[in-house]
Formats: sequence, structure tokens, C-alpha cells
Amino acid sequence: MKDIRISDHGNWRHIHWQAIVSAYNDSPFFEYYADDFLPFFQQRYAFLFDFNLELTHTICTLLDITPNILHTPSFVPTASQLASGATLPPDFAHEQGDINTPLPDFREVIVPKNAPSDPLFSPRPYYQVFAQRHGFIPNLSIIDLLFNMGNEAPLFL
Repeated sequence: MKDIRISDHGNWRHIHWQAIVSAYNDSPFFEYYADDFLPFFQQRYAFLFDFNLELTHTICTLLDITPNILHTPSFVPTASQLASGATLPPDFAHEQGDINTPLPDFREVIVPKNAPSDPLFSPRPYYQVFAQRHGFIPNLSIIDLLFNMGNEAPLFL
């Protein structure tokens, strides 16, 4: 996964940034956070992993959260793949040092084609620029929450 390259074909960075500006320019906190996100659409990243990791760190910093992100040295099969007979790589170990103690694996939790499966989760409505026209739309993106709620965003997570 770390070797997946980003193609610059089609001027995607400019198109994506213009879409963000178009959608959020009128939001209350766009001006406050735009300078944090703009570099991701100006700078060329060779690898998708690097782009995503730096973007994740920026968002976590803006939300004032410090997750413990663990990187594996090689691909680790998901629980369903292990149940189907896949094996852990020989170099697999995590910080606890015991491969028999499973780490939380969130790769199969969010599937964009399916509705969220957590019956205990109910999104709390917050201000959105187009809410009068479309109503509150939950689970859009973290930038939607940041651009609309600013430093109150962590209170909604």
C-alpha cells in the first residue's frame, strides 16, 4: 500500500481544491482553516500513503486529538481473511509484543456503500451552510465539521 503512486493526470489537485472552495467558501470557519488544507492541493505527493498520513496528522492537530497510529511492516490480513485461512506475516508484532492479543482493526468498519452499522451512534446535527435547502446531512466529512463548527468541532465527535 505504501507504494501506490499518485497520478497528476487531469489536474485533480486544482479541481478538488476548487470543489472544496465552492462548497465551503461561505462556511463560518473556511477562512480560518483553508490555509491548513491548501498545501495538500498545491504540493505534489509521490505516494498516496504519504498524502493521507500528512493529511491525517493535520486534521488530528486541528482537532487537538492524538491517536496512536500504528504502522505494520507488511500487510496484515483482516479478521475475515484470517477466518478464511490467511496467515499473519512472520514479521508481525505490535507494541504490546504479543501477536495473540488482537489490536482493534477498523478497516472493515466503514464501508462507503453501506449505511453505518453502529446502532449506538446517532449523529448530532450541527450548523451546515446548505441546511436550509437540504436539511442536515450527517457523516459528510471532517472538513465539513471543521469549516462549519471551527474549534467546537471536537465536541461533536
